[in-house]
Amino acid sequence: MRKRHPKSLTLPFLLCYLFLLACTPRESEQSTHTQQANRLNNHQDWGIYRGHSSGIQYSDLDQIHTGNVQALEKAWEYHHGNPVGPGMYANPIIIDGLLYFTTPEVNAVALDATTGEEVWVFRPDQYRNDERPFRGRNRGLTYWEDANGENKRILNFVKDRVYAIDALEGTLITSFGENGWIDLRQNLPQNPEQVDFEATTQGMVYKDILIIGGRTPEGAPSTPGDVRGYDALTGEFKWIFHTIPQPGDFGYDTWEFEEGVSYGGTNPWGGLTVDEERGWVFFATGSPAPDFIYGGMRKGENLFANCVIALDATTGKRIWHYQTLHHDIWDYDLPPAPILATVTADGKARDIVVQLTKQGFTFVLDRETGKPVFPVVELPVPPSKVPGEEAWPTQPFPLKPPPLNRTSLREADLSNITPETREYVLNIFRQHETGPLYTPASRAGVITMPGHQGGAEWGGAAFDPATNVLYVNINEAPTIHSLVPIDADVDTASASPLQRGKALYNTSCTACHGLNKVGNPPLFPPLQNLELSPDSIKSVLTYGRGMMPAFSQFSDRQLDDLVVYLESKADFPEEDPAGNTDSSSNQAPRYANVAPFFVDQNGYPAISPPWGTLNAVDLEKGEILWKVPLGEYPELVAKGIRNTGAKSFGGPVVTAGNLVFIAGTPDEKIRAFDTFSGQVLWEYQLPAGGYATPSVYQVDGKQYLVITAGGGGKNGTPHGDSVIAFALPD
Repeated sequence: MRKRHPKSLTLPFLLCYLFLLACTPRESEQSTHTQQANRLNNHQDWGIYRGHSSGIQYSDLDQIHTGNVQALEKAWEYHHGNPVGPGMYANPIIIDGLLYFTTPEVNAVALDATTGEEVWVFRPDQYRNDERPFRGRNRGLTYWEDANGENKRILNFVKDRVYAIDALEGTLITSFGENGWIDLRQNLPQNPEQVDFEATTQGMVYKDILIIGGRTPEGAPSTPGDVRGYDALTGEFKWIFHTIPQPGDFGYDTWEFEEGVSYGGTNPWGGLTVDEERGWVFFATGSPAPDFIYGGMRKGENLFANCVIALDATTGKRIWHYQTLHHDIWDYDLPPAPILATVTADGKARDIVVQLTKQGFTFVLDRETGKPVFPVVELPVPPSKVPGEEAWPTQPFPLKPPPLNRTSLREADLSNITPETREYVLNIFRQHETGPLYTPASRAGVITMPGHQGGAEWGGAAFDPATNVLYVNINEAPTIHSLVPIDADVDTASASPLQRGKALYNTSCTACHGLNKVGNPPLFPPLQNLELSPDSIKSVLTYGRGMMPAFSQFSDRQLDDLVVYLESKADFPEEDPAGNTDSSSNQAPRYANVAPFFVDQNGYPAISPPWGTLNAVDLEKGEILWKVPLGEYPELVAKGIRNTGAKSFGGPVVTAGNLVFIAGTPDEKIRAFDTFSGQVLWEYQLPAGGYATPSVYQVDGKQYLVITAGGGGKNGTPHGDSVIAFALPD
């Protein structure tokens, strides 16, 4: 039986350790840094994104526990006043009694953490000259102070800028960067005017180095997803690590580069973690661009895409890397940052790195070497049938822990929640190809299980260091992957707005809305007879709506061209079914990605439930301890269809009170689970979906749980504007 170590036993050992640490001779710089790290990096204040630089999403607080969580009630609620898309993803941080988070406009807000009273709001739009105000997916803020506890600041990541804000006053620190911000379009191997970069997840700080990753487009053109280090005090650029190797770099020979192609992606959009003892920063990269399910223009193994990477945080030098997938043509990017855990067994501690994937795999790596802790085997996988594509012949499969979701699909796996549903999904199933994991997309369409919203998402997982158990929410959702040939080249100088708009649609929109605007109902509607005004179309394209992401990178001319195409009534002929392209082109065949979710007539996953689960994984033994459905769909509940599980977006937190707290589901609830049994002990109906990771903190001896509830997101529920804190009654 797993047992938690009582605090009465661990406290003396902790005091002894701190005493010995203070008495150990160290260089003055290292001693100063240790004091700074201990202040910010603890398991009680939640002063860092995900609670700690290790990203384990754990709190040592146990005032709220399994015996009293049923009494948990709302302590305060704050409204930021603008319930718009794309929603709130922020995991609030709490420092010195102030709670900091971001809104959909990426305004930075400071609240009194005990009352929810507004202290200040920083609005970055006042420092931009854009005609279209920016709104985006943003997961929060970073706090930094120097070794003397001075220069306290909040770092706000807004599209392609980092602003430094006085942590107490909410005012811009103009000595940082240029005029108070870092321009993230600079210091990349690309013309700054062509850079499309968005810091969706905040950076991490090691000593005085601010380290930043972010989002880049998956199509063409794109921007390299390089990781950069800056001076946290001055904003000065320090170093860069090229995730797409440059000539002479390690890994350059794992690509077949083509002249004239803009390569990008391979970016750590899910954030970073830091090992302060080693001085290393860790991150996990996504798939390369262009084209997330066609890689004919980037053949090869494609380092450092789909990799877990450890760098020297001071210099950016690579320590080690581990690739979880070769030549990604499934959009199986690594969503969450690596988790830096320490597993204790038989009195011995081992530092590990845990990487979760969309495939449902859990890669457990030795932190010092990057080598797998449990066996991983390279197995043959199916080749591609599409001309111009070369799927990598093998892929790594970890033998432990077992996959957290289904990795193949048979007729027996299809949904049967109603007879009508069964008939509907069976008809679609029989029209497409199926195969084992890593079956490439085809012209006819391949049902891929899990799809590109399956497995683990950016919310990551929570690790309990007292029990060696990892808690993670998993989505079970298949996708239909198809490739359709399109024109290889478009001469933008001579092409009409209609032609340019069609070309841009084919490279950016077909994955969801299909070729020729036919749609992929019910989740992705047809766009052939839009009733929106041109300005409304531009607004949706710029900001996103529901499951649709924002395309803020589009220029005004590109938006105008897209509007012309979307409003056109012209019937474009279907592309050549033989897959031929313009014979005058020297480029490899080019394909549009069509990747709708495989769903039933009402938009629910076409497979049998559960569609979402919460899992407890023993990282010492590599075993799944329990798995329970997570979330429901209110429309199905009303029909008596219960315990289906649901797609969830946002992560869990685990506490010393033997509780796992998690929201993220379309029923708009936040729940508390018993860590030992998976039983739901408490739930609360939020005013909007909580598509974020909660935070757990303590002020003046009182423990709080807080969640941002902004709705929207990939579950497409109504928007809200609430930040809600919970506590036990006085």
